[in-house]
Amino acid sequence: MDQYVTEQSGMCEAGRDFPLPALLDTSPMVLVLLLALTVFAGCSRPDDRNSTPVSQRTPDQASFFGIRNVAIVPNPMVRTTPLTVVIEKDGAQEEASSYRYQWFVNKIAVQGATVSSLDTSNLHRGDRVHVVVTHSDVKREGVSFESSSVTVPNAPPVIRSVALEQEVTSAGSRLLAKVEAFDADQDDIQFQFRWLRNDKVVLEGAESTVVLSELAQSDIVAVEATPYDHDGAGKSLRAAPLVVGNNPPKILSAPMMMSSRELYEYAVRAEDPDGDSVSFELEGGPSGMTIDRAAGHLVWRPSAGISGTHHVKIIAADGKGARAWQEFDVSVPTTPQSP
Repeated sequence: MDQYVTEQSGMCEAGRDFPLPALLDTSPMVLVLLLALTVFAGCSRPDDRNSTPVSQRTPDQASFFGIRNVAIVPNPMVRTTPLTVVIEKDGAQEEASSYRYQWFVNKIAVQGATVSSLDTSNLHRGDRVHVVVTHSDVKREGVSFESSSVTVPNAPPVIRSVALEQEVTSAGSRLLAKVEAFDADQDDIQFQFRWLRNDKVVLEGAESTVVLSELAQSDIVAVEATPYDHDGAGKSLRAAPLVVGNNPPKILSAPMMMSSRELYEYAVRAEDPDGDSVSFELEGGPSGMTIDRAAGHLVWRPSAGISGTHHVKIIAADGKGARAWQEFDVSVPTTPQSP
């Protein structure tokens, strides 16, 4: 290369000292012009000794570390599943300790989110999530790679429970579907109900209470509830079936006032007109209150600092879908002041 440049330089100098036509006066004019153009091009070319060899140029960072892609899975995202980083590499995989992580929600770094997975329970619909992965190689300067973002989808409403209650009236059997549901995005929840008699649909709609006048003794009635938010439906859930003509239990006892702040006891007594066995359930009450499912013995030992009035709801069920309930308030006595 040096020799080539030197020869070209010499030709440039010669070109300045000697007229080309004089040197080539016996050559055709075409050859003179070609020689002149060749010398001119050589004089105009920069010296290759000042250029950087390809092997010394800064390589592409991703290729340098063998990383082809940094991605988040699953994508599309599933609300109940943690997000995880996937690092696609050429060749052998490195230990996870070779990388540092930082998760971002809506381009804001999440405090403490510095591992390879992210809990999704606190995310909201429409949030955009991405992660930055930094290669922590002590021999080379740390290089960061940013994933594409994923968008948090709508969380459909979820039904926790459906219970069916029956009341016999002069117009027929009045049936009530009691639904407990929640929506992670705190959207309003609407319900659609499918009422079934002997496993056949007899009514559909948004009413949670219906009166069925054509039910016969021993017919089996059930209800299926489907929750909806503004983006769509959640999973349906069917209540335990109820036997028509079955009479609900009757709660015969009455609660007493709480006389001591250390302990409250109430022996709930109920009978079933059909002779069915009765079980008891505490549907609502203060923290720490319990009831014996078979005996109906309710016990509450308030913890220190508990005061005020507390609402209690007790359910008596016969195992065939018929239920009765009793509601009352319990007030914790104030501690007498020392004289």
